[in-house]
Amino acid sequence: MEIEKKYKLEKLPDGLGEGINILQGYLFAGENEVRLRKKGDKYLLTYKSGGTLSRKELEIGIPKWIFEFMWPKTEGRRIEKIRYSREMPNGLVLEFDEYLGALKDLVVLEVEFVNEDSANSFVLPEYIRGTDVTSDMKYKNKNLALHGLLIK
Repeated sequence: MEIEKKYKLEKLPDGLGEGINILQGYLFAGENEVRLRKKGDKYLLTYKSGGTLSRKELEIGIPKWIFEFMWPKTEGRRIEKIRYSREMPNGLVLEFDEYLGALKDLVVLEVEFVNEDSANSFVLPEYIRGTDVTSDMKYKNKNLALHGLLIK
């Protein structure tokens, strides 16, 4: 189970260090989704159920050759971003995504939680300016890959 909140940010915070490049493409992007991801030198196949705050998720590592074989099937349903991570003193990991290409200038923060209570009580640190878009379907990565930002 993935419990995650997402925020649209005004800008990336300073001092995040080096990020990791992520290529992500969707094999299936209906209510449920199946995606391919290249994250640095790792290759992943992920299933996610529909939903907003809580969703079922299964992610497995795959060999590079499988990724390369399946990647062309994601044509027209892709995003690219740079991810920066920062661990908080309470153990939460803040993942900042700076989108590239057609989504340039979009910056989001994703935070995963162990339960819905901790997600619902989360408050953004003072140095981060953003809006909670967890329930806004246009900010789901699959919708960004399919449609871009329909409304800026």
